Amino acid sequence: MSAPSDTDGKTTPLIHFARSKNGAGVIGNLKKNLETYKGQKTIHGTVQNTALFTANAAQFAGLMKETGGDINAMSNSQVARLAILGVSLLFQLVVYMLLLLQGKTYVKKEQEYERPEQREEEKQQLRTKNKFAIVFSALVVALNFALTQLN
Repeated sequence: MSAPSDTDGKTTPLIHFARSKNGAGVIGNLKKNLETYKGQKTIHGTVQNTALFTANAAQFAGLMKETGGDINAMSNSQVARLAILGVSLLFQLVVYMLLLLQGKTYVKKEQEYERPEQREEEKQQLRTKNKFAIVFSALVVALNFALTQLN
C-alpha cells in the first residue's frame, strides 16, 4: 500500500512544507510549486542563472573601474562590451521576473475552479510566460556568446 499523496498524480512532492489551512496566496502557491520535481528543477536553473548574472555584473563593474566610468575614455571594444553586458543583465532580470510570476501561479485541479475554463486560462498564461522566458534566455546566451568574441 502506498502512502497518500496530496498531488494530482502528475508530480511527486520532494519537500513537505507546513501548509496554511487553505494553502492560498502567493506564498502558499510558491511552496506548493517548490514541492514538485519541476519546481526543484526551476530552483536549480535559477541558481545557475544567478551565477551568470553575478559574473556579468562583476565584469560590468570591473570594466567601469578600469576606465573610471568615463565612456569617452573607453575604446570601441570596451563600449561594445559594456553595452552587451548591460543588455544581458537587463534580459536576465526580465527572466527572473517571468520565473517569479510563473512560480506564484499554481494550477489547481479542475474541480477547484469556479469557472471550468479558468484552469485552461491559467495554463495558457503559464505557457505564454514560459515562452517569453525561453526567448529572453536564448537572447542572454547569444549576448554572452557575442561577449566572448569581443575578449
